[in-house]
Amino acid sequence: MTSTEPNSRFDFYGPQYARFGSALAAEIRREVYGTDIGQLGWRSMNEQSLIIDTLRKHSCADVLDVACGSGGPSLAIAQAMGCRLTGVDVEQNAVSNALALAKSFGKSDSTQFIVADCSQRLPFPDASFDAVICIDAILHFASRDVVIDDWHRLLRSGGVLLFSDTAVVTGPVSREAIDTRASHGSFVCVPKGYDEAALASTGFHLLDTIDTSLAEADIASKLYDARAKRSDGLITEEGADWFHSRQKFLKVTDALARSQSLSRFFYVAQKSK
Repeated sequence: MTSTEPNSRFDFYGPQYARFGSALAAEIRREVYGTDIGQLGWRSMNEQSLIIDTLRKHSCADVLDVACGSGGPSLAIAQAMGCRLTGVDVEQNAVSNALALAKSFGKSDSTQFIVADCSQRLPFPDASFDAVICIDAILHFASRDVVIDDWHRLLRSGGVLLFSDTAVVTGPVSREAIDTRASHGSFVCVPKGYDEAALASTGFHLLDTIDTSLAEADIASKLYDARAKRSDGLITEEGADWFHSRQKFLKVTDALARSQSLSRFFYVAQKSK
């Protein structure tokens, strides 16, 4: 497991969630993902459907979404499932958006969103949930073995874990590319097989592993193009430095994922009954 702390970094998540409700941000989401559910990152609508189908298959009534972001995809799950949903994220702007969105959807009674450091033990009792979801955030946790162990603690017997890892090393990656890819925050990349071993050592049974690298590359490419077409407005909204840093990040992410040098995998695992 390799942790990377690049020399040049810009604050991504705080400003991104602060601008989440802008007309430009919504327009870009609709163009890139096809449907705007408030997603941010590499979760396609096909993957969103897969998550919902898996939760239905396992009759999940209480769901925890770790690093839930703005809450849009979480609330879409809650609406589709009719489940009780808890979202946690370290960013206050993200949680504020999620709470406002839940109220507008009439979901305040069946959902809760709280600020918490998702890299640490979460503030819930043992066996609180039927499912734990964590999409595209595990690479930001310095000690994923500790995090996976906590997810195991939080799940009931037979509960399911769904998470994705966008930083699995499956080919040659240059230092320059890693520095750019790691520019959005703390970044831990692992060799292929590491996540599977961590799940097994914690007591999870791996149900499925899906290589979603090409879907990640497609989203990165579409985001790059959609933003480039709106460069004037985005530079006004974001600032030139932020805009160009983001574009460089998207181009490198596309190249690494498309060449499958730094791959994205989606995992489904189950706690033993």
